[in-house]
Amino acid sequence: MRKSQFILVSQLKEKLQEFPIIVSSLEKKDPHFVDKTMHWLKTSEDIFSTYNISEVSELAGFRSKIIAARMAEGRGTNIKKNQVKAASGILYDIQNTVLAVLIPYEKKITECREIVKQLLVLTAQTHTQIYDQSMPFEDFIRKIWLYILSDNDLKMGAVRLKSSLSEMDILMLMGDEIEVSDFT
Repeated sequence: MRKSQFILVSQLKEKLQEFPIIVSSLEKKDPHFVDKTMHWLKTSEDIFSTYNISEVSELAGFRSKIIAARMAEGRGTNIKKNQVKAASGILYDIQNTVLAVLIPYEKKITECREIVKQLLVLTAQTHTQIYDQSMPFEDFIRKIWLYILSDNDLKMGAVRLKSSLSEMDILMLMGDEIEVSDFT
């Protein structure tokens, strides 16, 4: 079973939204800056690892630079200061790595979102699918998807979606994009 690209995009966007907080903690000389950076890196690594994204090794490499700064030897070295310097020196590269992974997935989701919008508009125009509030929303979305799959005029759009995304992702996009008022 394919993993959800929709969820991956959401998770990576969320991670990038957290990044300004880390930069602000550096700016404010927050004593927990290194811990926040390490946590952000580790949770980002976990996401990459879950989706078998090879850039997980790059994030681990950045984390290793911060860890190595803790082990720096020398007379009078300030371990915390070395770690702050190491972490602050790679901040841009860290976020850029996550952003570089996100962009192609986000582009694909955006393209599929446009197809979903078109299919929903065309389906609504047929007036064959009416939303009944007693029906669970998820069931209604699935009913529309099955209609799209069975309609000869809409089937090609469905095939394009299925070639890019899992059915679960398609249903989530449909749930995001549907205007229930168009189906009443």
